Amino acid sequence: MKVQSKAYTLIAMAVGMLAASAAQAGNADALTPLTGNTSAPSNWRFTPGQVFNGVAGALDGVARLSFTNAGGNWACSGSLLAGGQYVLTAAHCADDFSAMKVQFGWADGTAAVTRTVSVGNAFVNPNWNGNLDTGADIAILKLDQAVTNIQGYKLSTTNDVGKDYLMAGYGTTTDGSTGTATNWNDGRWGHYGYNTFDVDSQTYNRVTDEAIGWGYDAGYYAPGVTYMSDFDDGTGEHNTLGRMSDVVGGGWTSGAGLGSKEALIAGGDSGGGDFIWNGKEWILSAVHSWGWQGKDACPWFGLSGCDVSGTNSSSYGDLSGSTATFSHIGWINSVTAVPEPQTYAMLLSGLALAGVARRRKQNAAG
Repeated sequence: MKVQSKAYTLIAMAVGMLAASAAQAGNADALTPLTGNTSAPSNWRFTPGQVFNGVAGALDGVARLSFTNAGGNWACSGSLLAGGQYVLTAAHCADDFSAMKVQFGWADGTAAVTRTVSVGNAFVNPNWNGNLDTGADIAILKLDQAVTNIQGYKLSTTNDVGKDYLMAGYGTTTDGSTGTATNWNDGRWGHYGYNTFDVDSQTYNRVTDEAIGWGYDAGYYAPGVTYMSDFDDGTGEHNTLGRMSDVVGGGWTSGAGLGSKEALIAGGDSGGGDFIWNGKEWILSAVHSWGWQGKDACPWFGLSGCDVSGTNSSSYGDLSGSTATFSHIGWINSVTAVPEPQTYAMLLSGLALAGVARRRKQNAAG
């Protein structure tokens, strides 16, 4: 969504630095929580080696980020890219830090692998301007040392709207059916869940503008694509995106959810990954960016009763957005690409030939 006046109190709430300051980096108990699942958080833990769709260790490449800046200490998540040298995360998790620690295999409060990132090795998307919904909320972190014992993720190169995805991160947790504020009580573990990419935000805003005239600028969304999802409980009342689509004339499709598998991400999970199944492996489709409470979103459509709780910031009826990887493949490759050995040989050969030609020219001139 384009940030317009009071409509987007959402976006300030949604940032992965939303996982507010802690007394000490990695001190989860001091952070402000925002994430929900369909049942007790302990049911949604993931651990090193855990199997998803027959793939052992499918979420081993999910990274736990803890970093410091002038405002305090913060928490985000990320995903290890294939090759093991880089982590993909959200721009708002990487655009302001003085020290950063990246951990993998975080389980029961202990990491299996720990790396660091220097300030100069954070590559924020050049179109990032602080607005979460433009499609530019994405960044790359170069680790101080490559991770060689964990499989990194390949990237989706297709628009995945309409597909189900597996989400993962090290943010906060709660039961989405309750009004209890979310918390870090299960913060010694990473958590997973599932949802569906219902619509991209450019389509959402364009169609909504055509129907109710709330303002739309195509150029605002030019940097990239953002996928939107809602937190469904199987009822029509809390199918927020479905209800909105009905108001604007069916501009997109949104089902009633995935039952007990459904979940929603937000603070602390920001920068974490949404993974789609391509038939043989999990590939990274999107990076967690923002959340929007149904109680704030639905009145713009003349709707009420969308949100189970205003206290629980990720209850049924709330929304989230994730930056799509396919719209940034060129930029990602420009940062992470390493020439193959034969390419190095060709480069060196070319340099050698250039040196010979230069010497010949100098000899001829003499």
